[in-house]
Amino acid sequence: MGKRWAAGAFLALALLWAVSALPAARGQETSPAASPLKTAGEAESGEVLAVEALEEPEDSLEDLRTIRAADVAAENLDAARWAVYRDLLPLEEAGCFDGERPATRAEAVQALYRLSGILMRVDPCPYPDVPEEYQDAVAWAAVCGISGGVAGDRFAPDEAVTRTQLAVMLHRFAAWRGEDTESRTAVSWDGAEVPAYAEEAVNWVMDRGLYQGMTGHGLYPALPVSRQQLAVILARLQRDRDPLAGALDLPEGPAESRSRENHEAIAAAVEEAARRHGAVGVQVAVVENGAVTDAYHSGWAVKGGEPMTNRHKMRVASLSKVAVGLSAALLREEGALDYDADIGTYWGVETRKPVTVRHLLSHTSTLVNNEDISWDCAGVRSQLTSPSGYAWGTPGDLKCWSYNNHAFGVLGQTLELAAGRYLDDVLEERLLGPMGADCAFAAGELEEPELVTPLYRTDGLRRSVENQLRVRRWDAPGASGRQFAGGFTASALDMAGLTALLAGDGCFEGVRLMEAESVALMESHGDEALPGGSYQALPLRLRFDIYGRDRLYYHTGSAYGVYNLLSYDPDTGDGVVVLTMGAYGKKDQHDIYAVCGEITQAVYGYLD
Repeated sequence: MGKRWAAGAFLALALLWAVSALPAARGQETSPAASPLKTAGEAESGEVLAVEALEEPEDSLEDLRTIRAADVAAENLDAARWAVYRDLLPLEEAGCFDGERPATRAEAVQALYRLSGILMRVDPCPYPDVPEEYQDAVAWAAVCGISGGVAGDRFAPDEAVTRTQLAVMLHRFAAWRGEDTESRTAVSWDGAEVPAYAEEAVNWVMDRGLYQGMTGHGLYPALPVSRQQLAVILARLQRDRDPLAGALDLPEGPAESRSRENHEAIAAAVEEAARRHGAVGVQVAVVENGAVTDAYHSGWAVKGGEPMTNRHKMRVASLSKVAVGLSAALLREEGALDYDADIGTYWGVETRKPVTVRHLLSHTSTLVNNEDISWDCAGVRSQLTSPSGYAWGTPGDLKCWSYNNHAFGVLGQTLELAAGRYLDDVLEERLLGPMGADCAFAAGELEEPELVTPLYRTDGLRRSVENQLRVRRWDAPGASGRQFAGGFTASALDMAGLTALLAGDGCFEGVRLMEAESVALMESHGDEALPGGSYQALPLRLRFDIYGRDRLYYHTGSAYGVYNLLSYDPDTGDGVVVLTMGAYGKKDQHDIYAVCGEITQAVYGYLD
């Protein structure tokens, strides 16, 4: 590979020198309708095409304003228009740029291929999974050493390009162009694991400022790069080579964080609430404008022996239901699930009442909530087909609302049967992996089980770490529902990532990971309030005029001495996650655990 890469670089530099000597190429005007780049398909076999970067007329920046680039953040709009103008990232259907969509590996390589200004007829594309429209670019990238496949003979052209993968491509591309690729800054990120092969590339990208504005709240090495972010990165890469790119007003960084500005005051409020409510250990994470910005901890992970940190993992109790709700929304997007189909469809039985996923999410299924009912498949099938498995009323009727842990176990099993996959895998593939979050319904499967904390009540230990880690994957997807009502294990930071996704209408750090329609579905609720004043969503709750906010979506959780609260403001994108153990179980005027409510109100106050 090294010899092929060196040969490609030498050839490219030679071609650039040759083209620069051609007077006919100078001063030519380009436009969006007539791109200066010819495709390799227009050349005869073996012919090499080279195109010099051209000078632009003074009014070209104004021309960019006429390019329609919908669904792009305002600060990224000029970069998106420039990328369209240069034919690096084409518009999609109906003239939309679709800036939040993750860029694919093929799109990233195609953009660099066109950006190079040299389109070469090379060997056939070595990867059979690459569509024809990208074959020349992928073949060029392989010959020049800029990008290879992911495994075997696969290039995975449709997979999202991650921040790590793109950094490696950019670093190799700069070397191919003969640029200085030495990094003078060693970047260290708390909790962010960059693969060894990519460390130099990531450091160089950060040193060059190419990811400026993307990493203010964390590196997230496995997170995809959106199309609008890719446009900004490419514009930064070309600033010294392209007059238009050099004239663009590119985003400088994320907005200031109120939680970070008030970090010491919030930390003091967390400590005081923990002390007053007798908590053994506390974790708090903050979301601002749809981004995780700060985290706090207090007390012990292991009472009297190991201090709590932001990295420790705790059983989140009924916040698990939010993870189940997210899984349902993702499976609906994939076409594996119908919210309004009788769940007997997935169980292969005829239910005695028409129970749906929507009913289970809203606690209106009328299934009997009895801990004596078996959580295994045989027990659930027996319940679904027996009149004794149901309480009175019609499923879906709010008059039949009853908070139902057992029904959420059945829901988790139903989702796994519909998908043919474990929910841990569904969440890992779509959300947790890109976020770099180590969470699981099966605590024994965590990558760092040593971070799991024991669970304490005011009177002492309730569940040991060993007990929690005995929970491993069940025999097959859907074989057990025991963990879905309350067994999810995570840190407050992990849960804050999921909260930020909801607060950002499906976007996380500028990248769309789930559809906005899915978030709207999870937030949907009726007009009639439950006793106590909250409104039941799917499965969130909504309450108005709470903790200084006009409205908050939220979920609580308690088990084995754990008292937790997840909440977010859909109007501002702010959110707070509080995980506690060993505290008093007193509730406040909103029927929320007082230790969580007090901390949450304090944090929201500092964010205003």
